[in-house]
Amino acid sequence: MITLLIKSYLTLLLCISLGSLFILITGFYLIFRSSILKKPVKIQPMLQQETDITAIAGDDIMATQLDLARAYIETDQNDLAKKILEYVAEQGKTAQQNEARELLSLL
Repeated sequence: MITLLIKSYLTLLLCISLGSLFILITGFYLIFRSSILKKPVKIQPMLQQETDITAIAGDDIMATQLDLARAYIETDQNDLAKKILEYVAEQGKTAQQNEARELLSLL
């Protein structure tokens, strides 16, 4: 009687273990499959066409554009940085225009 109880208990534990292992392996498969299938996201520059930029930038949009251009330069995305710097050189305050021209000369 006790051996029958132990055997049924072990069978139950084995079924639960195999079920859990199956769920774990399936979860890993789905995670890795989805990460492999993802396409890289193309980053677009934030220029004046963005209507909600004040929510991100606050009061000084041009300062945020300069920061964004510096980030693009650091990540070797010089074409995007150049577009933003040209925009700031035309539309920014005098100090921002000078800084934008200085950064453009480095590209």
